[in-house]
Amino acid sequence: MTLRLLPLLLLLPCAATALNPLRQVYYDWVALNSQSTTRHIMRPATAAGKDESLILKQQLRAEAASGRFVVDVFADAAATHSLDEESRDNGGLIGRRLRQGVCVSPELDRACFCAPLGQVAGPLKSSYGYHLVLVEERIGLTMHDSGMTRVVAEPRPDGNGVKSVLRPPDPNDDGNELLAPVNLVTLVASVAIIGVLGDITTSLATAVDVGSPLGNPSVVERPGAADMQSLDERLK
Repeated sequence: MTLRLLPLLLLLPCAATALNPLRQVYYDWVALNSQSTTRHIMRPATAAGKDESLILKQQLRAEAASGRFVVDVFADAAATHSLDEESRDNGGLIGRRLRQGVCVSPELDRACFCAPLGQVAGPLKSSYGYHLVLVEERIGLTMHDSGMTRVVAEPRPDGNGVKSVLRPPDPNDDGNELLAPVNLVTLVASVAIIGVLGDITTSLATAVDVGSPLGNPSVVERPGAADMQSLDERLK
């Protein structure tokens, strides 16, 4: 029985190799289609600036936990504490539904798509200074964000202020993508599995033709490996 399964075991690395480029295609697709609405607060690029950011972060989280909407808390703090004159008067808003690569700072651009949704995060350092960030909306990364895309304010049961909660996409919002990443992955994976199974069937038939119970593993080629081109992984 073990000898009969050996050709299949030999082909498992082939299947993994075939799926790797598809995974990279997904990352590339996400980088081109995801969008983020993010705010930031910038402090000096000094040890004191980092300490100030850490203290301010705790203050903002505590204020949001006390019953204020986290976006309002962050916007007010940005208007008072941020050194970025371009965004300060707009509550620290970097932009609405910006695509990856639009932000001038690479560190902030990465934070727009990697920082936890709806949470005050940081401090992170860039060439401009230390930053606190708040991603208030992110679409195109529902798998990364557990199906959620935005932070909203909902009344507390006790009537004492609001709580900041994550919610899935608004079905009435025309700005959400038509093809969700999970659907794309399912489609691509299905095509890949069909192709791999076809190659496995062909390889097994070839192994039988060589005249030995196991065939000749050395003649089993990786299915389609030579024709696959790897893509740069843009979403780190």
